[in-house]
This record gives sequence, structure tokens and C-alpha cells, in this order.
Amino acid sequence: MSTPPPYYGPSGMPPSGADNNQGLIAMILGIVSIPALCCFYLGVPLAIAAVVLGFLGKQKAEQGRATNRGQAIAGIACGAATLALTVVFVILGMVMQDFNPQDFQNF
Repeated sequence: MSTPPPYYGPSGMPPSGADNNQGLIAMILGIVSIPALCCFYLGVPLAIAAVVLGFLGKQKAEQGRATNRGQAIAGIACGAATLALTVVFVILGMVMQDFNPQDFQNF
């Protein structure tokens, strides 16, 4: 009498790896938000989404559920830089609104 072959478990999907989606999307949105800053209504929402997803991706990486902490930090940095540049451009626009080059003709 022969022994039956060993049971290797059910076949199907392999075990899932790290969940790196949020960090990757944060980095992509952060990078895209910088040149999209020229379109205020496009750059700012992308930057906000990059910062939020970057923080969520960084939390996942700190919990060990993701392996792309650097990408999440890059998304946070690029998104924050875009938001900072937006503030600078808005302030500069408000200051330059009252700028008149004729005022400097007398100096």
C-alpha cells in the first residue's frame, strides 16, 4: 500500500506583499503638482492630495505594511513645496496689484 502524496494547500493567489499604492500615488501627484501650479485650480488640489496620501503612506510604512517610506516623504515634500509656492505667488500677486512703474520715474 502506497502513501498518498502530501497536501500542499489550496492553490490560487499568492500572498499579498506590501501595500505601496498610497506612497507611490503621493509621489506622482506631488511631482505633477509643481508644474501644474501655473493652473491654480489644478495644482493646489493635486498638492493637497499629495500631502494627505503622503502622510497616510508614511503611516503605513511605519506600521510595516508598506516599504516605500521615501516615496511617501517625497510626495509630502513636493506637495508642501507647491502649497508654499502658491502662498508666495498669491502674496506677490496682491502686492504687485498696486504696483505702478510710473511711481518710480521721480527717483
